[in-house]
Amino acid sequence: MNPQFLAIAKDPAIIPGVYHYCDEWCDYCALTTRCLEYRCTTEFRRQQRRSPGDPTFLSTEEAIAFTREVAAAEGTRTDGLDALLARPRALSNPAASHPLARMAWEYAIGASELMMPAWIEILKNCEGLGSSAPGPGPDEIVMWYHLRIYMKIFRALAAPASGAGDASGTGEAVGCAKLALVSVQRSRSALRLLRSAGNGAAVDALIARLDALESGLDAHFPEARAFVRVGLDCAVA
Repeated sequence: MNPQFLAIAKDPAIIPGVYHYCDEWCDYCALTTRCLEYRCTTEFRRQQRRSPGDPTFLSTEEAIAFTREVAAAEGTRTDGLDALLARPRALSNPAASHPLARMAWEYAIGASELMMPAWIEILKNCEGLGSSAPGPGPDEIVMWYHLRIYMKIFRALAAPASGAGDASGTGEAVGCAKLALVSVQRSRSALRLLRSAGNGAAVDALIARLDALESGLDAHFPEARAFVRVGLDCAVA
């Protein structure tokens, strides 16, 4: 175990598990100093002497090892990761073919087709998503979440088969579904701000897909909306 990770985990300011169901948008997050994964990532980059423009991980194996070390420092298990590594196709194929996953993928493609010119300009004008601005613009919000909605729905659908979170995988599935719901809601609000006479029909079609995704998530994961992400959905002292 990385001793520095363990020292970070023992900091009383850390909010247990706050990163498990977050949107990974650290540049705009107010909880980075209280997030175990963020602080361990910063420490890992320091230990590996990564420069600001370097990727954090140079291989999949390095990322997996990091995930295991953070979990060990936190005192949690990596059952979901272990199951995915042992049986990747057995877990991914049913999830990928589920109607919710297909719907989310269709939304991601539609969002890309509509928003790509704006996203290219965003990437030209900044080194990465996130800046000194107080918050992201609507273009940036749609860009950030369009694939993450698919990924979190996929993870929610695959979790029960992996046994992640608890004996049946329910904990992980519900948490991921909650994050997908939040991502859908933020994306829909951003799209409404971007709607104009010139793109009205295309934006309305994307919003309709998000509405259908939200209804599908509520039906498939009825406990997700009430799921509380500590530190994100409720304040922590």
